[in-house]
Amino acid sequence: MVLYLTPFLLPDTPMTIDLRPAHSDDYTFALNLYAEAIKPLAGAWIDWVDQEQEAHFATLWRPSDTRIITLGSQDIGWVEFRETGDEFFLKQLYIAPTYRRQGNGSQVMRLLLEQRRTAKSMALFVLKNNPASRFYKSHGFGVVSETHTTFVMRRAMGEAA
Repeated sequence: MVLYLTPFLLPDTPMTIDLRPAHSDDYTFALNLYAEAIKPLAGAWIDWVDQEQEAHFATLWRPSDTRIITLGSQDIGWVEFRETGDEFFLKQLYIAPTYRRQGNGSQVMRLLLEQRRTAKSMALFVLKNNPASRFYKSHGFGVVSETHTTFVMRRAMGEAA
């Protein structure tokens, strides 16, 4: 008798990250993850008022530019990006805390690099006090300018993630 094991039956087989299109019913998930990630950081510069931030988020939410990050059948984060001309702009990337520091963000970066079309560089803004800036540096991003609160980071698209 021959026994065939498929990868999804093996407990130590890592699941892969996928990006699915966002829909309007993903709004609450995205808002909650955004607030959970940004509220502690933004407090260094602003007085966070939940209702004001929720209203602001509503004006920024663009399902057409957003992908939900999935691991197996579980939604674990979201990413918003846009490609304009020679630049791929990573607008937002959030992963739920229980799924961080497990290589999931790195898988997302690889997927984004595969999705690019004509862009020669990828750029993003990150709050200066956000530990994610170290993640971006480890993926080839360098600070090209800054504001009072944010770093503007960029990397060439031909570099490895």
